Amino acid sequence: MINRTQKAIMSAIYKRAADKGGTCLIRPVELLSAIPYSVRFKRDDLPAYLKSLQTDDYFELIETDKKGDLHYCFTLHQNGYAVIRQIKNERRQVIFKIVLTVAGALLSFAIGLILRSIFS
Repeated sequence: MINRTQKAIMSAIYKRAADKGGTCLIRPVELLSAIPYSVRFKRDDLPAYLKSLQTDDYFELIETDKKGDLHYCFTLHQNGYAVIRQIKNERRQVIFKIVLTVAGALLSFAIGLILRSIFS
């Protein structure tokens, strides 16, 4: 299970790499700009997050220096391809729990009305 920041990073990498056969070349600035502002994230934390995701086998990371500018070369692994499916499944589970809670509340309300009308 990955946290919210790691999900944002993986989504940004996946969007760039999925169309190109699972590999992409991204500058750190481009990667940071793809992360939504709603995610609390410091620029200095990016290498640590990338290292932890690489350790968890989401992708292979190679740092390259192209014309004096740092680039990250990502090659997605099986876990990297599955991260979008995992995010969708988590959303689906949350929506299911909310719907189940609302349905339970409505059922309790209906039973309460029925019992009140029977015993009144």
